[in-house]
Amino acid sequence: MSKPIRLTRLSMRYRVLFVFFVLIVVPFLLVGYIALSKSEKTIRQTNLDAVVLTGKNLNSFFHYVQNEQDKLMASDELQALMSRGVRQGTDEIAFANELLSYIDSVNYSNQLFNIRVLPLDPAAMPTFMHSAYGAQDVASQGWYRSIVQEGRAFWKVFAPAELPGAALEPTLSDIKRLHSLKSFAPLGVVVMDIRPSMLSSFIDPIKQFPNQRIWLLTKDDRIVYATDGRYGDLPPDAAMLGTLSPPKASATLKFDGQPSLVNAASLLENELKLVSVTPLTDLDNPVSVLSRLNFTFLLFYFALSITLAGYITVKYTNPITALVREMREIVRHSFSETAVSESRLADRRDEIGWLYRGMYNMIREIQHLLKETKESEKRKKQLQFEVLNYQINPHFLYNTLDTIRWKAEEKQASEIGEIASSLASLFRLTLNRGKEITTVRRELALLQAYLNIEQARQDRPVPVIFRIDDALLELPLMRLILQPLVENAIRHGIADKGEEGMIVVQGGLEDGRIEFRIADNGPGIPEDIRSTLLEPSAAAKRDREGGLGLINVHERLRHYFGEPFGLQAISEPGRGTTIVLIHPVLPDGRTELDE
Repeated sequence: MSKPIRLTRLSMRYRVLFVFFVLIVVPFLLVGYIALSKSEKTIRQTNLDAVVLTGKNLNSFFHYVQNEQDKLMASDELQALMSRGVRQGTDEIAFANELLSYIDSVNYSNQLFNIRVLPLDPAAMPTFMHSAYGAQDVASQGWYRSIVQEGRAFWKVFAPAELPGAALEPTLSDIKRLHSLKSFAPLGVVVMDIRPSMLSSFIDPIKQFPNQRIWLLTKDDRIVYATDGRYGDLPPDAAMLGTLSPPKASATLKFDGQPSLVNAASLLENELKLVSVTPLTDLDNPVSVLSRLNFTFLLFYFALSITLAGYITVKYTNPITALVREMREIVRHSFSETAVSESRLADRRDEIGWLYRGMYNMIREIQHLLKETKESEKRKKQLQFEVLNYQINPHFLYNTLDTIRWKAEEKQASEIGEIASSLASLFRLTLNRGKEITTVRRELALLQAYLNIEQARQDRPVPVIFRIDDALLELPLMRLILQPLVENAIRHGIADKGEEGMIVVQGGLEDGRIEFRIADNGPGIPEDIRSTLLEPSAAAKRDREGGLGLINVHERLRHYFGEPFGLQAISEPGRGTTIVLIHPVLPDGRTELDE
């Protein structure tokens, strides 16, 4: 029984062939299948979306027409004309001329619709009616009686025969009764006739297929506009349109014996609907073209993948295989210099050449590092031996200082005992178990131990006042940053002040940062020294005696935390000096600066 072939067991040559097939042919097959399976659905949805969007645009246009009709009906000129016509029937010819002139001016300036104005009693204005509408008996028509009697606005489709000379297609009109704005008494009827060309500009652009038909229908399925030029009643197949429910619908129905995709969208609160009918054969044409195109590209990519795979196998796989063999040989000889013989493939200017040159450079670097490692190990052993000879045990130092304190207390030399105790605390807190991060509390304890030793050394009190916010005490802090600042204040600030000297150490949180202020009432710092006090230049270090402590603290803060952390010096001659230390708030539990 044969074992299944695993990809990891294939050579690079066959893996390249397999990968090319998987990356090019398989995805193309998958994409082609998805495209074919989804294309018809996409076409259907696109057709429906076009119908719905056009329906929304038509709806907006119809509302615009209604708004324009309301503006005309509320205009002072039309209100005055119709009100005067009602009150004064004696000058009927002059009134007819004025009203006709007004209607002509409105229609002439507008390309979207025509306006018709009718009196409530056409028989009372025969001159105007004959001039405007010829021999039409408007008063006997049902739509006119309905608007005059009931006053409720409505849309109506006028057949070409109902509007002689107006258009060859049906005309969609919005009919409203005109009222006086002062008394709300009926004044007449205003009809807005939408030009058929406007409907054409909205509907014709969405026709996508040769045999597609698009109709704008009334709610009783009368044709208002048709892209195929057929008006009047719909064909018998259109009876099934009643099964499409608003506001939008899509279904497959039979029209003229052909299965067709029917999409519909309602307008004006279901007064009108836009219907698109497309034979399925038209919809299938793009899918068939796409299918043939996919098959052609599939053959092309399959041949291309085989050709490219063969080319890459010859040009790249074989050199890589040779590179692997050479690397194994070099490793087998423990990177011996005699085992390295550069191949001519290293002269290539492509990726293979980069690999070979990179390998040879790496081998030379490894040989150099191996040599340095041997020398480093030898030197390390020598240094370890030297360190063992000079190493001091901190515990031995602490225990010795404690012994001195106990001996001093036995001899009732309490001052010596306190000095030894303070010195032990100073060593212990300074070393901080080898950690670079301490706490504010421990740093203040170190500072207090230093002050105890300094007071004993000077044989007089060192006046230092602490004003530390309790919220700071347990926060992490870089070790050995307060003591150098206080030492600097003692040596250079209040050294000559005697008992009048004073140092204040303040600490608190400012803008989310830890801030300490070490202020003294000494003579201050001269301007020429203060301007270079915190500069790290070698010349400045030599010229400023005792300034190394400040520089050390400032550079450590800047090195590990960056700006704006560090020190700031505030001083005026004769008014003392304040050193401001700005330190970040570190996460709890942090013990090293490089974490």
